[in-house]
Amino acid sequence: MATHTDSQFHVHHDSPEQIGRRERLGVRLLIVADGAFVFGMIFSYFYLKNLNSNNGWIPVKGHTFTAISGWWAIAPFVVVAIIHRLAVRNRSIFGLVSILAVLILAAGMCYQWHQMATMKFMHTNDAGDNVFEGAYASNWVLLAGANMFHYILTLFIALGLAIRHKRAHVNATLETWRQRTAGSWFTWTAISGIALALTTTFIR
Repeated sequence: MATHTDSQFHVHHDSPEQIGRRERLGVRLLIVADGAFVFGMIFSYFYLKNLNSNNGWIPVKGHTFTAISGWWAIAPFVVVAIIHRLAVRNRSIFGLVSILAVLILAAGMCYQWHQMATMKFMHTNDAGDNVFEGAYASNWVLLAGANMFHYILTLFIALGLAIRHKRAHVNATLETWRQRTAGSWFTWTAISGIALALTTTFIR
């Protein structure tokens, strides 16, 4: 039985540029698919708001979140997109910025979770089932869920960048591609967050 082991191996046989382009294409396709879903939810929000069948958008004495709460929930996305872009241009601060991005996103995710855990428009009916007060409540939960999905995925990417930056043996060209590709996703989550915050600003 062969006992020789070798820790040096190649995962890819293509050039770093080719790998970087493929990864960028994959992220762009994810953004397109995610964008279709996000803007579909936004359309549903305004459609049901303007339809307001039988005053079912927000019932009498129904609860809502304040408009500013939506902006607080997406502010970390905007901040991370900006500081990441600055860090890509100035590599000397990338290590610090990558750690800062992880902390900012973690705080934003906690805030979004707190909102979802303390919403006042879900009640228990006589049958013991949880029900929403109206169409606004249902749509808000869907939009907040999309925001939470963005937080989970973006935090995972930011954490990966922070860990990889500490590694000694990382191909510089491939790492540049990956930082820029991650920047595309960070920019998209900022744009998506702003679109969702604008949507929930129009409550009544």
